[in-house]
Amino acid sequence: MKKGEVIIDEKRCFGCGYCVEFCPGNCLERNLDRVSQLGHAVPVFAKPETCTTCGTCARICPRWAIAVNRCFEEQGGVTKEKVAAISLDPPLSGCPGCQHPTVGRIVAEAIAELRLTGKVIALDAIPCAISSAFDMNYGHPLVYGEKGPDIATEMKRSAPDTMVVLVQGYWGLSDFSLDLNALSGALVRGEKITVILCNMPFYGPKDGRPVPLEEPIEGRLEPTTRITTERGQKLIVGGYPLHVAELAATFKGVTYSARGAITSLKDHNVTKGYVKTALQNQVDNAGLSLVEILCTCSDPAYSSPVESLKWVRDRMTVEFPLGIFKKS
Repeated sequence: MKKGEVIIDEKRCFGCGYCVEFCPGNCLERNLDRVSQLGHAVPVFAKPETCTTCGTCARICPRWAIAVNRCFEEQGGVTKEKVAAISLDPPLSGCPGCQHPTVGRIVAEAIAELRLTGKVIALDAIPCAISSAFDMNYGHPLVYGEKGPDIATEMKRSAPDTMVVLVQGYWGLSDFSLDLNALSGALVRGEKITVILCNMPFYGPKDGRPVPLEEPIEGRLEPTTRITTERGQKLIVGGYPLHVAELAATFKGVTYSARGAITSLKDHNVTKGYVKTALQNQVDNAGLSLVEILCTCSDPAYSSPVESLKWVRDRMTVEFPLGIFKKS
């Protein structure tokens, strides 16, 4: 008889609740009485009989804290088949609910499925210092202010046979003196690189952390509006939302531009397909490919990770429609 087994590493879990939210079999439950050493409520595998071993909980976990096994009871005992494993060491740092590492996992799985492992240089340009690749062997972190598209271009041109993937945060793009100029140059030239752009509802990094907006999640300003604090008063810096996926599609050197999200299992799978297509374009020596991904970025003082997830699903997807904007 086949059974499912879900193992949650309490040393990694930040209690975001995404595994409970995404589980199609409702076999995971939050348990406020089970608190980890980190002070977070750790989900429990409450209904093993409903588990289909789909591995959704592991793929969606921002902390890569879940392993899933498919167990077969036989006369000689129990045989276990790994569906998803915990592969990162040491445990990750970051904010509860941040989906940057989920993006990293999508990229990593796409690279593995396309059999590109060992052929990729991945650059992490996430300004809040939370890397999406999290010290994977092909990863290289960039700090706030480094122009990721320029560095990716230099690496690709110096080693044309190497796959170069840039995971870029939206924050740098919101300042025209930083990455937007560099990205525009790469778009104009049609550099043969892959850009994965993380678009989040919090903007305006300060001391390595996002500055929260002044109101709860229902009253936040539109995405890409940056907030800063000066002498205790909050000032709006910036203006209207920046639609990079649509903008990229207007450049002749761009061969692929799409926008996905990670607010449901369906969105996750579609977004992963976008990433694989973008990587395949680089394998085929086509022009620049860009995939924008709507991600959560929550502050516990203002909203829970699940509330932030709903914000992305209900509000951000209205301003930033999902889909493919160019495919050639």
